[in-house]
Amino acid sequence: TVPGPQLHVEVGDRVRITLTNELPEPTTIHFHGQLVPNEVDGVPVITQPAVMPGESFTYEFTVRNAGSHMYHSHFMAEHQVPMGLLGAFIVTDPAATDEPDADIDYTMILNDGPLGFTINGKGFPATEPIIATQGQMIRVRYMNEGLQIHPMHLHGIPQLVIAKDGWTLPQQHFEDTVLVAPGERVDVLIEASELGAWAWHCHVLTHAEGPDGMFGMVTALIVEEE
Repeated sequence: TVPGPQLHVEVGDRVRITLTNELPEPTTIHFHGQLVPNEVDGVPVITQPAVMPGESFTYEFTVRNAGSHMYHSHFMAEHQVPMGLLGAFIVTDPAATDEPDADIDYTMILNDGPLGFTINGKGFPATEPIIATQGQMIRVRYMNEGLQIHPMHLHGIPQLVIAKDGWTLPQQHFEDTVLVAPGERVDVLIEASELGAWAWHCHVLTHAEGPDGMFGMVTALIVEEE
């Protein structure tokens, strides 16, 4: 599947993940944004040998920092990550006192490359809209696994930026176009205040529209009456 499965853990959990390489080429896993021991950082030559075809490698660490993070290949990453060797690694902290209340918690992985301009592995019109009831609060975890910047513009409703790269911002602020650079994670809150179907797209317009109309990095927020 593209993206890979979402992994949800808590601060203090002991995580053990075994990578079995069934590809015809080497690969590794890097837990992007996580504070991990050096030997499981997943970088060939620097921290570990690449995992060769048919071989396995076990990554094991105790989760230390909360937030919206990612996992992805770090071998020929410019090819393997755009081809789909990636996923979300979401960490919650049971002791946290600043976690926002959200009715919907949605991860939106942005990618570009051989699979096209995609949101969670799909391009418009195959992308999945978010459907909310008026008044609900939506948390969106933007994650850019691509090679280019993606300024994500939601029509009709502002986005409250609350966290960056897993760290809660001391000063939250509203934006209508949220810039997400490669490797970045940005968390926003959206109050579903305005009824209707609202366009939601990357504002690098060649990532969202062409001679035949909308494609690629386009989805919608649909706000319905209670």
